Amino acid sequence: MSDKHMYRLNAVNSRRKRRLLWPILIVFLIGVVVAIGFVAYKAPEAIKVKTPATKDQPITLNVKAKSAIVVDLTTGQVLGEKNPDKQAAIASESKLLVAYGVLKAVQDHKINWTDQVTIPASADLSSQDSNAISHLNMKAGDKVSVHDLYWSMFTNSANDAALSLTAFLTPSGSTSQDTLEGWAKDLNLTDSAWYNGAGLKNGDALGSQISSESSSAANHASASQVAQIANQVLAMDPSLKTVTSSATITYTKNKTTKVTDTSGFGQQFANIVKGLNNPNGLQLLGLKTGSTPEAGACFTGYVVDKNGHEFLTVVNDAADYTDNKVRFQTTLDMVDQVLAKEQAHTFNAGDQVSGQKTLAIKGDKAKAAVEIANTKTYWTKTNKKIQVKTIGELKEKPAADSLATLAYGQVNLKGKFLPNSTSHQKDLPLTLLHSSDQTAQSTSSQSSAK
Repeated sequence: MSDKHMYRLNAVNSRRKRRLLWPILIVFLIGVVVAIGFVAYKAPEAIKVKTPATKDQPITLNVKAKSAIVVDLTTGQVLGEKNPDKQAAIASESKLLVAYGVLKAVQDHKINWTDQVTIPASADLSSQDSNAISHLNMKAGDKVSVHDLYWSMFTNSANDAALSLTAFLTPSGSTSQDTLEGWAKDLNLTDSAWYNGAGLKNGDALGSQISSESSSAANHASASQVAQIANQVLAMDPSLKTVTSSATITYTKNKTTKVTDTSGFGQQFANIVKGLNNPNGLQLLGLKTGSTPEAGACFTGYVVDKNGHEFLTVVNDAADYTDNKVRFQTTLDMVDQVLAKEQAHTFNAGDQVSGQKTLAIKGDKAKAAVEIANTKTYWTKTNKKIQVKTIGELKEKPAADSLATLAYGQVNLKGKFLPNSTSHQKDLPLTLLHSSDQTAQSTSSQSSAK
């Protein structure tokens, strides 16, 4: 073979080798890129799918009032509202704040229910017309127990009782106004104003009048804030739910003289309620009225429907202050409007949460069977569902006879709640299952009421 032919053959072979190397090089480069990407990318261990929260906002209440609110008492969920944050005169609804102060002092062991309160001259209203300024049959120097004065603030809206209790709880060197404002600060009632515990206009407070303030100055707060006070007070003293159950009130003066009087929340109130338009059969069971020319007709109510759902209501300036019907009818109308648009999801005490009937215990193979400790109701627009978020494990094994709340189940609901509703009020409290059959598989009922 000539040198020329050999050269041509080597050239052809060289071209063939280069054509074979290119695919190998490309595959190699692709492999390098893939390997680098694999190292840089960390695959997730698991994909966690979050169930979106059920959303619900309060309805707008269609009522003739300056402001109003409807709240579920078991959770603090706001169900209906009208100008809920508008500051307004609240008259004798102010006595709810005095009740909070009393309950707090009792709770902190600073006073006892049986302590005798000496009626100060500043609270002596005996010369006043009781039809215009409500008061008890007592004068300066008389002694009445904390409990009797406290109860009369609700049954008879006794102004002298509220003034006396505020003075009794005011430390030396402070004023009653300082005390009231301190309680308001405890509850974060921003922008509210407090002049006396009775809710009287400053010029009508007689011995409790604040000389540095205008005679027209009057306690004011928003409907939401009044609801916050009432929410706290009812949590601390559930016996107030029965304030309308008695036709009379009895209190003792100077440890010897018993006085029995007609309850302002007694038979007259029962007759008023009977004459109201009440298609849903609601029970209107109190809680506190308020009436002054500045505030109009006000009412903080405790209402129960035929399915046992509990509501807290506030309506301010619903009519003229002399009204003895419209404020109560408006209260029923407000709850009726909520029931027409909202569906109840009730988790009953003693039932178990579906899918979460047992809780794991840290470091223990055994599980604790649990039940709902207190009935709670949540509300949504119709045809919506509510779920309870997965509950974590217990830190330690509870005693077999434990009655304590072990954990709280958080409901997957995005709604509006009163600012002072704690997580414990909003969530489901769980305790050990106490049924005789520990293997019972009851589920939480979710009833609907319209």
